[in-house]
Amino acid sequence: MSEGDATEQELIEIRDLASHPESVLTTTRVEYAFMGRNLTKADICDEIIALIDAGERVKGTTLHSVPGMLGQRAFEMKPRINDSLYYIKVVLQIPQGSNKTMLILSAHPNH
Repeated sequence: MSEGDATEQELIEIRDLASHPESVLTTTRVEYAFMGRNLTKADICDEIIALIDAGERVKGTTLHSVPGMLGQRAFEMKPRINDSLYYIKVVLQIPQGSNKTMLILSAHPNH
């Protein structure tokens, strides 16, 4: 399964990981996007939780352009943050020797 909406189990995992922002990873590009908009990783995680709790769509997709992750399942969400629609893309990972974590690949206003 690579496209379509996230399954109930995937939603549970995403929500659970977002409830622990200290263990959520981000890319450098995402960190700069946060700083430019006065947001934190915790802010984004809170919005992911709110979006899932509201029953909003979490779309499954396949990564096509992220080196080392080609073909991996990812999830796209479009929450409203500070009166702006945002585009967020996350991937669930199990880094070597670690527990499952969530990597935020994109978090920026949806244009």
